[in-house]
Amino acid sequence: MENEPFLSLQSKPQLRPTVEDDHHGTPSEIQDNSQIQPPSKKHGSLHRCKTAPAMAVMRDRKPKTPQLPKPKSESSTIIRQAFFLLSLYLLLGVAIYSFNRDEFSGIETHPVVDALYFCIVTMCTIGYGDITPLTPATKIFACVFVLVGFGFIDILLSGVVSYVLELQENMILTGIHIKKSQQGFSARNYIVDVDKGRMRIRLKVGLALGVVVLCVGIGTLMLYFLENLDWIDSVYLSVMSVTTVGYGDRAFKTLPGRLFAGVWLLISTLAVARAFLYLAEARVDKRHRRIAKWVLHRDITIQDLLAADINNDGFISKSEYVIYKLKEMGKIGEKDILQICDQFSKLDTNNSGKLTFPQLLENRL
Repeated sequence: MENEPFLSLQSKPQLRPTVEDDHHGTPSEIQDNSQIQPPSKKHGSLHRCKTAPAMAVMRDRKPKTPQLPKPKSESSTIIRQAFFLLSLYLLLGVAIYSFNRDEFSGIETHPVVDALYFCIVTMCTIGYGDITPLTPATKIFACVFVLVGFGFIDILLSGVVSYVLELQENMILTGIHIKKSQQGFSARNYIVDVDKGRMRIRLKVGLALGVVVLCVGIGTLMLYFLENLDWIDSVYLSVMSVTTVGYGDRAFKTLPGRLFAGVWLLISTLAVARAFLYLAEARVDKRHRRIAKWVLHRDITIQDLLAADINNDGFISKSEYVIYKLKEMGKIGEKDILQICDQFSKLDTNNSGKLTFPQLLENRL
């Protein structure tokens, strides 16, 4: 099969027409094939050879080595890990605090609520100072707890915020694809990159800042009604809390306030951190777009030609020009190119410099 061409010139089989006998009504076969003219066809037309493998069969063939599965989104896995480890982390902190209450100073409301409040304030690195360890053992516990909590917040719980933003992004993109019949410029095109299937960075920043304002507003209202603070102090404590500053002159002192803080601080501190991360990402994205625009519109020089001439043959091909421009824009690096070339060399078994259908067929057999 390997020596036979995949495409060959072949004629259609001659038909043996039948005519119906006018007298008897039974079909009689014409024996003289020389009198039958074959259907005219254009000389040189290509037809698929009968011995060529069908494409459906080729798709069903399994390769010699199993293919690596496509990486999937780990958001759902991170969510499960985050809730499990968060529960374990807080239960451990609450247990240690509850059995050593006398070794901590501060205003007490309820043992479990105070323990949960202390653990979350420590984990979020706020440090109001209203509950502090007194003995060397509790101080060592606080050091370990805050270090583990800081890494826990950064690695795991940030995935929760990313997961929520991905859900928002998918919902927005789904709505836009449904209404894509409208052509021309619109506000959707400004905030969403439909071709790339993702929200633009400016929309992510807007959503994150909106969550920050919402968290500060909710915190201000709850502090005003639960902690009996005036509006200025409520806004002040809310902002100092979500930014993890925590001067310590104001803190949660009532039982309802600490119950609210246990949930609100955990969500708001993460939202604020993500918002500032998106702000930094927006600045980097703007700089990348400015560099890309400069690279694409500037004239090529002799130095560029020499640098882009990978084969050293005195001219650059279209593929060499594309690779050089991608490297200039920072889209791809020399290491990436070498890895791709190495993969191509493994597929190109006869060192011909190109991949053909028979080669891929041979690799799969």
